This record gives sequence, structure tokens and C-alpha cells, in this order.
Amino acid sequence: MNHLHISGVDTVLLYFVQRWVTRRQMRFEGGFQGRCNKLVDGCYSFWQAGILPLLHRTLHVQGDSALSLTHWMFHQEALQEYILLCCQHSNGGLLDKPTKSRDFYHTCYCLSGLSLAQHCVGGNILHEIIVGDPNNRLEPTHPVYNIGPEKVAQALMHFLQLPVPEMKNFDSN
Repeated sequence: MNHLHISGVDTVLLYFVQRWVTRRQMRFEGGFQGRCNKLVDGCYSFWQAGILPLLHRTLHVQGDSALSLTHWMFHQEALQEYILLCCQHSNGGLLDKPTKSRDFYHTCYCLSGLSLAQHCVGGNILHEIIVGDPNNRLEPTHPVYNIGPEKVAQALMHFLQLPVPEMKNFDSN
């Protein structure tokens, strides 16, 4: 069975994480719920869908040849439709679901989830799936840091050039 090593201590069975997360995308609405028996919420477009590219990458590195190079493990078009049709406020901004108020939090994470649903990077292949007007296209966002991948690369290069800090023994006495 596939395992994901986290923090050098914990092991999570990828199959169960994948199964749980993919079941959070609701068939009718197309969006993600946060947990069982809860309503879909726009912010989970990032919080849940963002896990799947990480699982996809881990499984790819482990040699899973059944993975798609052009789609993540969720219905990308359905998620885009939910965000575009149900989460937009008429005066701008995004919301968790129809009838709710818009706010910065849901605007941020709905847009981030929309970006994840639009861009799939499989190996060296970038595949875009844009629902509706081509002007709906957003720039890609990194599923961990929620910033553009080029900014992640710049930060990585910056910190790789710095010396490794000395570890000090912090005595609790």
C-alpha cells in the first residue's frame, strides 16, 4: 500500500486520504464539503482540492502509471462550474455558497481552488481546462503555498543560497 511520510514520524495511507478527499466533492453541486454531512463551501475548493495535486505528485513519484497527465483526481470542470455559477457575488467577490455574504476569505480560497481546477501539471506537461469564457483563466497557484509557482521557485532559490543555521541546544532549565 502507498504511504506518505510526514514530518519523519507519521505515516498516512494514501489510499484512504485519496478516498476520503475525493468523496468530499459533491456530485450534484460540483464543489467540496469540509466533512461528511455538511454543505458544500467555496473555500474547500482550495482546502480539499489542494490535497489532490499533492497526492497525485506523491503517487507519480512512487511510480503509479495509472495517473492521468492531464487531469487531477477530481472533477475539475464541475468545481469550476460551482465556483463560477454559485460563488460569485453580483458586486464582486466570492462567497461560500448562494445566499451567503461575500468576504475576503472566501474570495481568496475560491479563486485559489478555481486556479487549481484550471491547471494540471503532470510531469513536464501543463494542461489547462478552462470552463466558459477564456477570460475565466487564472494564473496557476501552488497547492501548498497558495502563491504562483514561479514565486515558490524564487523563494526556494533564495533560501538554498543561505548558509544552514546552527542548531542551538535550548535547555529547558
